[in-house]
Amino acid sequence: MGGHGGAKGNMNNIQETDADMQGKIQLIDTIKHSPNHFHMEALDPVNWYAILGGAQSMAFGATGALLSYAYYTGAASKNFYTFSHSGMLRVAFGASMGLGLGYLRFGDRQRLHNAWVAERLRRRYPECMQLAHHADSLWQLKGVHAPHDFYKWM
Repeated sequence: MGGHGGAKGNMNNIQETDADMQGKIQLIDTIKHSPNHFHMEALDPVNWYAILGGAQSMAFGATGALLSYAYYTGAASKNFYTFSHSGMLRVAFGASMGLGLGYLRFGDRQRLHNAWVAERLRRRYPECMQLAHHADSLWQLKGVHAPHDFYKWM
């Protein structure tokens, strides 16, 4: 099973490469034509790094960890229990806050959305993993209903 499954492409769509389409949020009907193109392996650290925002987000995380540690060291140095028992927690808290801010600023939410929809399609309809599209022709299928039998409700 390959190709477009008999779907007629819309030649009036804006022409763009398949790689450009991965970085923009797509409708579910577009992803249905080729879910493997939008799928990202969930446990791959390289994918996590790219979705979180790369080096910029990691720098925000490191800065958050440093600021949190510096603040609590200065403020909690008078209290022995707080100072000596929560050093790693304050670093983790600052790093998670910095990483969260870095994701909001530099994260790739469009690619995450496309990968999530593709993953859900692949789990719900395992037959769709056999679908493929012709190179650089996915732009023709934006807004076109996927006519494959396994997507139809019974």
